[in-house]
Amino acid sequence: MKRQGYNGTSVKDIVDAAGVPKGSFYNYFQSKESFAVEALEAVASEDYLASRELLSVTGKTPLQRLQYFFEQNALHACECEFQIGCFFGNLAQEMSDSNEAIRQKVKQILKRNTQLFAEILDEAKEAGEIRQTVQTEVVAEFIMNAWEGTLLRMKASRSREPLDAFLTMLPQIAR
Repeated sequence: MKRQGYNGTSVKDIVDAAGVPKGSFYNYFQSKESFAVEALEAVASEDYLASRELLSVTGKTPLQRLQYFFEQNALHACECEFQIGCFFGNLAQEMSDSNEAIRQKVKQILKRNTQLFAEILDEAKEAGEIRQTVQTEVVAEFIMNAWEGTLLRMKASRSREPLDAFLTMLPQIAR
């Protein structure tokens, strides 16, 4: 599903990748939809831990850690030749209009990830890196939305230009 999307992935593709008989799939999942929701949560859990680790790197200020986080994600996107975006954003684009369970799961995951940015921005506020009047939750939401749009544009252009624009603007957004 990460490579081919929800509609481009069949149950046969899933069981073939797992090396199990097709009938086994239904011993674990009620449907392809339930598999997708669980897959989203599994990827989200891994992604959340990796994100926390990147955002906790030592020897940097909170805003430097935020910049580092996005620089590392941009580097990964370049290494993947601009063909992978955000699994959550990709499924949201594909399925939000037609599948409420997937839409709700993606919404929950993106909200949880946005909260990580708000926490870093709160730390930046406490450290005096940003004004006390900055609404960190709103800025975090804007950063998440801008990042998702950046990944979409990166995939469409198959270039790093959208990534570079995001990385250039990020320090100005957070202040």
